[in-house]
Amino acid sequence: MRPRGVHTALWLACLLALGTPAVRAEPAAVGGIANDVEIAHLLDEIEAQTARQSHVTEELSQLDERKAQANKALRMRVRALYRITRAGMAPVAGGFDAVRKHVARARRLSSLIRNDAGQLQALGTRSVTLHAEASLGSSALGRAREQLAALQQQKAAPPALGGGGDGFGQVLADTGSAPRSNASSGAFYGLRLADDAPAQDGFEALRGRLASPVSGETRVHDARREESDGPGLEFEAPSGTPVRAAAAGRVAFCDRYGSYGRLVIVDHGNGYYTAYGGLGVIEVRVGDDLSAQARIGSIGSESARPALFFEVRKGTRTLSPRVWLGL
Repeated sequence: MRPRGVHTALWLACLLALGTPAVRAEPAAVGGIANDVEIAHLLDEIEAQTARQSHVTEELSQLDERKAQANKALRMRVRALYRITRAGMAPVAGGFDAVRKHVARARRLSSLIRNDAGQLQALGTRSVTLHAEASLGSSALGRAREQLAALQQQKAAPPALGGGGDGFGQVLADTGSAPRSNASSGAFYGLRLADDAPAQDGFEALRGRLASPVSGETRVHDARREESDGPGLEFEAPSGTPVRAAAAGRVAFCDRYGSYGRLVIVDHGNGYYTAYGGLGVIEVRVGDDLSAQARIGSIGSESARPALFFEVRKGTRTLSPRVWLGL
């Protein structure tokens, strides 16, 4: 079993935000170590941009084929129209009915030619747009890869957590709760130290009456995560289902964390926190003040069984979420 100090490092780090209002660490680096959160964001951006570039390349290839087919059809119809409208090709026998059919065919070919020309113009416009998008995407992808390489190089440098100029090392030394490295999530340096969260004196009074983080039809069952020392609840619901704050508070953390996946922690004051893991989309940022039932994000689709993992904490101690939710 993993030592309790490793399990609770996340929550001890959150408590730093409450006790050290004068200290503020920006997400670019912590004590000279590259920010894992920014690295994760860049990896996501590179993955998304690469997929988009592949899609653009595939669509351009299809456009080239469609343009070739449209050009071929246009040439054939132009030749046919020329043949039936050139001098001497008008029917001289067959009477009025033959002339009517001849004119109708010429009009039909003219209409088809106009449609073909319009389609070619639209395909050409789309092709220009995609080429421009591919060029911009390639530049953005190159910049993201350069930033990632720089951050990974910075991360590989020896850490300097002792009494640094930004004061972060001294805070860790004073509390004895430096964030630990985790095999499943990487080193945890994504937490921002912010000013004190506003005290929510009414949170303790909400025992048994917290709002459900997921509304609608859900299947709720007990669960826990590898990094947790206590119980939690899983709310099984379709991917994309909205997730909302169980009570008013301030966002203390939002990013990936170990087996929690994409995680948001809300600080409710007086040492109380709620945690929301398994998110597919996070719609809040660290420092955001939330009202009860404010939207945090939505359930992700990374697992075969999409679900929100929900916890209630008092400091580093995990509380029974069923008791707090009145289940």
